[in-house]
Amino acid sequence: MPEMLLAKLVKKEQLKPDIFKFSVEAPSIVKTSKPGNFIEIRVTDQVEPFLRRPISIYNMDKENGILEFIFQVKGKGTKILAKREVGDNIDIIGPLGYGTFKYEEYNNLAVIGGGIGVFPLYELAKCAKNDKKKIVTYLGFRSKDFVVLEEEFKQVSDDLILTTDDGSYSKKGFAIQFLEKDIEERKG
Repeated sequence: MPEMLLAKLVKKEQLKPDIFKFSVEAPSIVKTSKPGNFIEIRVTDQVEPFLRRPISIYNMDKENGILEFIFQVKGKGTKILAKREVGDNIDIIGPLGYGTFKYEEYNNLAVIGGGIGVFPLYELAKCAKNDKKKIVTYLGFRSKDFVVLEEEFKQVSDDLILTTDDGSYSKKGFAIQFLEKDIEERKG
């Protein structure tokens, strides 16, 4: 059941010039969250911007009640959010969504995503790895400058295939091309 709370920001990291990772104390939300859930954040007490910002859950530390989310500054709301400092309270509602990643019935998983869409996949890969599943992760980024979370995904994947559209880092192409190639090789 979703709940609204003021979550204390305990850690703030800038991963790239416009990408931030926030760690907040939210034990009650972490307790009921699962891979694929998201939260909604009220970025200001002011009238504008009025709407909450939906942001995927990146990581849950269930033991310590810490919820982590990563976001890219894209507009007024995320720009305001990026200015928050450690010790500030953040108004969040969660967990929301159905947690659509149903990995339990599979022994081998291919996890695939690109750009800022890779953030919610980390919790999925981590949970599946903890359940002794074999994980092959395919991550695609525009260029070397946009690659994030490589080390984190290496830790929760049996194999990590990293691609860049322009070939400036790792394999050139799109992540889906390498997944298709691996599927074709296993058929033959």
